[in-house]
Amino acid sequence: MQLLTFTAAGRRYGIETPRVVEVLPLIAARPLPKQSNEVRGLIRYRGRMLPALDLSQLISEVRCRDRLGTRTIIVRLATPAGHPALLGLVAEDVVGIATAVTTAATPSETDGFLGPVIDLATSSASLETAQLINVDGILPDAELTALLGLAGQPLPDPTSEATA
Repeated sequence: MQLLTFTAAGRRYGIETPRVVEVLPLIAARPLPKQSNEVRGLIRYRGRMLPALDLSQLISEVRCRDRLGTRTIIVRLATPAGHPALLGLVAEDVVGIATAVTTAATPSETDGFLGPVIDLATSSASLETAQLINVDGILPDAELTALLGLAGQPLPDPTSEATA
């Protein structure tokens, strides 16, 4: 398994590369009122608005610093209704692509958005690890649905699909 790795609060984390759409320089977000601290706001990505979350704030409750190495990672996630959506994740010190040596648990086996710690293949003799981020569990379903709606990505009502 390949991971896009980054650091937050002095620790290494990873997102499975099939979930990563693009890694971009930091994109300034338009703040949204009455949102939790991890919500940076809305960003413009290829002509559409996407919600952006601060990974450092989610992990360590300290906001990502706006530095040269800070990146916006566009990820694809499955929504509560089962439809794909895009989300921006802001991360400091994006390291690059790494190969996982150990097999990670499936997202259903993880609790919330922080998955298992896995070993990474490195060119040095030292053992490096990263904790897997489960992008589908990054926010509670209701909060994710509301953010996607604010970004103009309304989700179909699952009750209307059941009756159709």
